[in-house]
Amino acid sequence: MIRWFSRNWLWMVILGVMAVYAPLVGSSQDEKARRRGLETLTEVMTLIQKQAIDPLQPTQVAYASIRGMLNTLDPHSSFMDEQEFRNMREDQKGVYFGIGSIIQQQPDGVVIVSTVPGGPSEKAGLRSGDYFREIDGKSTEGMTNVQVMRKLRGEKGTVVVLTMQRPGVDQPINVSITRAEIPSNSVNYAFMLDSGVAFIKIRDFGEATSDDFGKALAALKGQGLHALILDLRDNPGGSLDSAIGVSKQLLGPDELILTQKGREGREPVVYRTGPEASMNTFPIVVLITRGSASASEIVSGAIQDNDRGLVVGETSWGKGLVQVVVPINRTRGLGLTIARYYTPSGRCIQRDYQHGLDDYYFADDEDESGPGAPKGLEYRTSLGRVVYGGGGIRPDYIVHSKLDNIAAVRLQRISGAYLKFAVAERDSRGVKLGQAADDALMARFKHWLAEQRITITDAEWEAAKSDIKERLTIEMQTIGYGTDAGFKYQCLVDPQVIKAMEVLPEAEELLKKKLAGKRLGVPHSNSHLR
Repeated sequence: MIRWFSRNWLWMVILGVMAVYAPLVGSSQDEKARRRGLETLTEVMTLIQKQAIDPLQPTQVAYASIRGMLNTLDPHSSFMDEQEFRNMREDQKGVYFGIGSIIQQQPDGVVIVSTVPGGPSEKAGLRSGDYFREIDGKSTEGMTNVQVMRKLRGEKGTVVVLTMQRPGVDQPINVSITRAEIPSNSVNYAFMLDSGVAFIKIRDFGEATSDDFGKALAALKGQGLHALILDLRDNPGGSLDSAIGVSKQLLGPDELILTQKGREGREPVVYRTGPEASMNTFPIVVLITRGSASASEIVSGAIQDNDRGLVVGETSWGKGLVQVVVPINRTRGLGLTIARYYTPSGRCIQRDYQHGLDDYYFADDEDESGPGAPKGLEYRTSLGRVVYGGGGIRPDYIVHSKLDNIAAVRLQRISGAYLKFAVAERDSRGVKLGQAADDALMARFKHWLAEQRITITDAEWEAAKSDIKERLTIEMQTIGYGTDAGFKYQCLVDPQVIKAMEVLPEAEELLKKKLAGKRLGVPHSNSHLR
């Protein structure tokens, strides 16, 4: 069998490529042109087999051919090999089997930032600040946090043997942990940010996101929710069904969420809320950034176009294409673009990719706040407000992410100083919930830097002092009370979140106008400005 495969692998590759290629071309294409294309493909692959300086494995040639073919379609059609397909399925299902630790890359290794309450790591006695030094007898030196994560995950019930290094403890800690099911909740933060103001962050959209969002919303209502800040920043998207599900929980009855238009001749698919939908009467502000794409743009576009809330942050990525994932032999997948989607006002927010993928993936950041900044085509919301299409969701209020001070960043990236000091401070003095770094703690940190021979000049210290104080507080809250506590403090000093808090009264007035319009029976405009 192996000998037969080595003689005939080329034809197997060609047949595999044809199986993918033929449906994409379609029966309406000229048969001669298709045959010429396949003959050229055969000739090129034969030349590669005979004359290429470095021989390639059959799988490499097959996958490269398929990916090259898909690259001629659009930026988002893709082929997933076995590992990529497995990772995608885990992300979509919102569950994996592992040890239940949130890990982070540090200059001197991969470290535990926090453990999942009740998870295998916590039960085994691991804690924040512990470094991975060996996994199943193999050194982790030089490994990235992604490589460590892959080794920690595995089949349910299997055992992973770890050697950990704990600061202040001379001897390594050896522990065997049985992998268990760990929920990977895409609604990774949900808490009361201020009196009556709830904050929910959705990391991405998986199969369980809509249900998880509903549970988080119900819990926060029980804590006195009167307004919501929905954080979709850097959310790359995911499941269309989950985006629809989240939108339905925030919109009113019989409101348009999006329209999906495929190949010419096919009927558009329209997604709406049901006539029985009951709208929550609290104001909403949505946060987005350049990294917000796809499903996150569907939700933010539906909220903006239906005047359900305001959008704050940076113009989103601009991905208005819809993909379906077709499994191949249950182990690989073909992600194929089948349609474009349009927001309720009728805008397609897909950014142009016809002039090269470099411009698409690495577009220059433009000044969005100036009066002459490009805005795109104008459309109308339900209440007649002007919104823009053609290149992402443009926020109602442009607020850029905070620029990091170089010296403050260097303390983290080069020496991992914040985490190491936070662990030492926790172990020696303790950390109080919500406690911000004060002058005394900053003085201890500066003295600790000198003891560790971590150099920072007086001028750099003064220029970076406020950033250092913020980063140190966030790290200490994380080490002391988990990632939720650290992220909550981070939100309180975040300029985009601060702006969202400021415009909540305006979002409330918008909601009142929307509710008044519904009572009066005012029709939605949802039309392109001519």
